Amino acid sequence: MVRKSGEIVAKVIGAGKEYKAGDTVITALKASSVDLISGELTLIIGPSGSGKTTLLSLLGCVIYPSFGEVWIGGKKVNELNEKSLAQIRLEKIGFVFQKFNLIAPLTALENVMMPLILQGVSDKEARVKATLALEKVGMGDRMKNLSNDLSGGQQQRVAIARALVTDPDLMLCDEPTASLDIKSVGIVMNELKLLATQGKAVAVVTHDTRLTPFADRIIYVIDGAISDKPAEEETTKR
Repeated sequence: MVRKSGEIVAKVIGAGKEYKAGDTVITALKASSVDLISGELTLIIGPSGSGKTTLLSLLGCVIYPSFGEVWIGGKKVNELNEKSLAQIRLEKIGFVFQKFNLIAPLTALENVMMPLILQGVSDKEARVKATLALEKVGMGDRMKNLSNDLSGGQQQRVAIARALVTDPDLMLCDEPTASLDIKSVGIVMNELKLLATQGKAVAVVTHDTRLTPFADRIIYVIDGAISDKPAEEETTKR
C-alpha cells in the first residue's frame, strides 16, 4: 500500500530516558523532540553511547520514556500497557537490525512469514505475502535458502522483507549496514530509500556518514541531545 507522503507517523515530544544506578541518575537521552514523516528516510547519526539507539528504542515502543511523550500514529505510548505496546510493534513498526536476527533453521521464506504467523494470518496467506515481500527486495530466487547460505547483504534484504511484510507505517533500522561490504551497503540503502518513496517513514540509526547521500533528513545525537548539526559545528558554535 502506497501512503501519502508528509504525514507524521511517529513523534517524540520533549521525551528522554534516565536510568538509576544506586544514588546516581544516568541520562541516556535528554529531552528531545522529533517527527518521523511518511515519504522520508531519516538518518539518526551519532557515535556509540550518544543516545541514538535510546531514541530509536523510544520510537520503537521498546522502552517507556522517563519524561515527555511518545506518539505512534494517534496513540500515546506512555499510556499503553506492555501488551498494547507489543501489538503496536507487531502491526505498525518494522525493525531491521545490524545482525539481521534471522532464525537459522528456517528458510528465507519462513523467516519472512513469521510476523504474519504471529498476527494469526493463515499459512497460505502468509506464504503469498512473504513471497511478494521477498520479490520486492530482489530475493525471490533465494526463498528456499537457509540464512546461513546467504551473504550478509542477502540476509539483510531478507530482514527488510520480514520488516515490511506486515505493511508497517514505520521502519526502524539499527546500524543495518554495519556488517556489510560497500556494494551491499548501496543495495540495502537503495531498498530502504525505495520504501520511503512508497510512503513509509524510514529511520536509520548509524555512525556511518557515508550513508548521508541516501537521506532526506539528518538528525545528529550528541551527548544524549538531538541537533540538526554535526558535532564539529556544535562545538564551533559554542
